[in-house]
Parts: sequence; C-alpha cells; structure tokens
Amino acid sequence: MNDKINNAINWFMGQSTNNKILIVISAAVVLIVIIFLIFSLVFANSPLTGNDLEQYKASCISIGYQELSGNISKYNGQHVKFTGQVVSANPNKGNTQIVLSVTPVNGGWSTTDLLFVTYNAQTTFKAGDIVTVYGNVDGTYNYVSVSNGQLIIPKITARDIELTPLIIPSVVGVPFSSSSSNNSNNSSSPANITPINTSPTTPTSNVSNGKPV
Repeated sequence: MNDKINNAINWFMGQSTNNKILIVISAAVVLIVIIFLIFSLVFANSPLTGNDLEQYKASCISIGYQELSGNISKYNGQHVKFTGQVVSANPNKGNTQIVLSVTPVNGGWSTTDLLFVTYNAQTTFKAGDIVTVYGNVDGTYNYVSVSNGQLIIPKITARDIELTPLIIPSVVGVPFSSSSSNNSNNSSSPANITPINTSPTTPTSNVSNGKPV
C-alpha cells in the first residue's frame, strides 16, 4: 500500500505545473460532488421549518385514499396531505415509522385504508393520536395487518407531522318553553342569541327564573 502511495506521489511530482494545477482542481471538484451527494442523501427528507415548511405545506394536495392507492405511479413524488389516526408508531434512532388510517368509518377508522409514513426525526406520537402528514408519495410498502393480512399500501416520506385533534361539533342550545323555564341547569343560550324571558311577572316582586331577586 505504501508503495502505491509513493508511486502516486512520485508520478504527481513528475507532472508539469499546469498538469499539477489541473489534477488538483479535478480532485477538488470530485470531492465537492461526493460531499454534495452525501449531504443530499442525508438531509433530502429532513423535517422542514419556517418559510420552507410553509411553502412545502402550500404545495401539498389533498386527495382521496382510493385515488392515491389506485394511481401510485401517477402521484409518485407528488406532495400530499393526509389526516388520520395513528395505528402504530415506531420511533427508533432519530427516525419514526407510522402506520396511519386515513378514512373515518362508522365512528372509527378504516382497517384497510392505511398509509406507511416514514419521518426523519423521532416523535412522541402514539397509537390513537390524530395527526396530519405532509410528505412525498414514495411508492408502496408491504404491510402485514393483524386483521387483514398482507396489504400493499402507499408509502409517504413525511416532511412534517402535526398533532391534529378532531373538532367535535358543538351543540347549540335552544331556549326552553315557559313550562320548562325552571330547568335552567340543562339548557344554554348560544352566542349572539338573546334568551326569551318567559318567567311570569307579579306586581309584588321581581322574579327571575322562579327565584326572588
């Protein structure tokens, strides 16, 4: 090995000045290209922040699961957005793998409409969490489901994952009639609605909801 190194050095020293400069420049270019490729491979799918993240999220499209799973080649590399429930989460050595159910059914979530999500960062997400994933379509993944056996599901390389609590529809209160006016603990008045005062009035005292004021 030492002989080869010495021979290379002797060969280089025997070159003309112009050739030496050309060799040094060529070696530097090759080294820069190698470093750039390594950097690209390591950080290409790293989580985004700031303006880069906002621009990326704006580029993501929302599509149906069946449309995606039936046209993987069409959407491969496309930026997509999905919200769903975490079936399983496996954070390991700075990375996270998530199986995500993305179709609500009968008060729960589909056991077949699944995505396999990889994220180049460790997270604290757990089964049952509702999250929104922004990422690139990256082919398919062979997933073995306990209830459905082996499934071929879309794979998403995520650039951002956000906890997304479900919004529970609020119940709008309706004013009770005069016959139920004393049941005030079981009713509420919605915003911007003035409750109707149905309490009887008497000439001797002021009464509100059946109680003297």
